[in-house]
Amino acid sequence: MIRIERHPLVRRDLRELARHVADVSGDPGAAERRLDQVDALVADILANPTLGTGLSANLPGWRVRHGGVDRRITIVFRLTGAGDCLQIALVAFGGQNWVDMAPDRSDTFAKG
Repeated sequence: MIRIERHPLVRRDLRELARHVADVSGDPGAAERRLDQVDALVADILANPTLGTGLSANLPGWRVRHGGVDRRITIVFRLTGAGDCLQIALVAFGGQNWVDMAPDRSDTFAKG
């Protein structure tokens, strides 16, 4: 079984995603649906953690996947070398600049 290790700021990512969706749409239910889409994307990643676009040489081993309605959810992740842990560096939504956030977040994890 693969365990999940989230960067400490992923909780904030999800809170801000939900707040943004609820504020813009005026529908708290829309925020809940987006969070469900995050969960579904994480499940898809767990089912096949080798899929996704590999990131630059500055982030070896890290991948990115997009999903949800209109592919507006972005998750940066990697499977550790032992294959027993999925590390999630960040969850971004819409036009967030995840490219610039990823290097700082990935440095938090020990080399997998």
